[in-house]
Amino acid sequence: MVRFVDTREREEEILDFVIESYINESKPISSTHLCLKYNLPYSSATVRNVMENLEKKGLLSHLHTSSGRIPTKTGFKAYVGHLEEEDLIKDYPVTLDMAAHQIIDLEAGINYVLDVLAQISGYTSLIAISGKDARFVFRGARFILEQPEFEDIARLKNLFYALEVEIGQLQDLLMHCLDERVKILIGDEIGFKEISDCSLMVSGSKEKNLSFALGLLGPMRMNYTKAASCLYSTKNELKKVIEALYE
Repeated sequence: MVRFVDTREREEEILDFVIESYINESKPISSTHLCLKYNLPYSSATVRNVMENLEKKGLLSHLHTSSGRIPTKTGFKAYVGHLEEEDLIKDYPVTLDMAAHQIIDLEAGINYVLDVLAQISGYTSLIAISGKDARFVFRGARFILEQPEFEDIARLKNLFYALEVEIGQLQDLLMHCLDERVKILIGDEIGFKEISDCSLMVSGSKEKNLSFALGLLGPMRMNYTKAASCLYSTKNELKKVIEALYE
């Protein structure tokens, strides 16, 4: 059976494939690579033409030293726009054992949860809390060092400047994202020039005793579906921790 796909659908499909491949492989993606990896029903020449159109629209960038292409900031935003709500709130296996880790107060509980989230996602975890226990905490900054994007010392300095100096502004940003859904901010949408080449996802909750916003900060080349699932599931577990501590 011949498969008919209109131009827009084909472009969205190829863009998603390029970005998903780039997320996993961190290198320019070629049309031949996409055809082989996804067993596409198009020729390599057809895929290359689609990629050229995506480049003209500013969604992909062509490195002259390579035949492949990489996503632009605009491309990542378009990719996230294609994701459905169910893609972002899938259950991820998260187990929190407060007793085994001797979690007896909120501070210890927060640090424990942030450590777990950073480990399972591979990105830096953050939390902003309002109420009498107002605070901003981040953990797992070491995971940033494992991302090839941050081999650039200037970029790394900017990141840590934002985390350590602009704490108040980051806390305010997170507290404006108390929605239970996962919100994704890409690049300049975050509002901090120091991390304008990063992505930030946040999911919050308003509880009886306090409100909190849990976040993940990573490179723009983050695995959005996995990170969102980790964030959403951990957020729900944190709500249980808070409930237990405030019984």
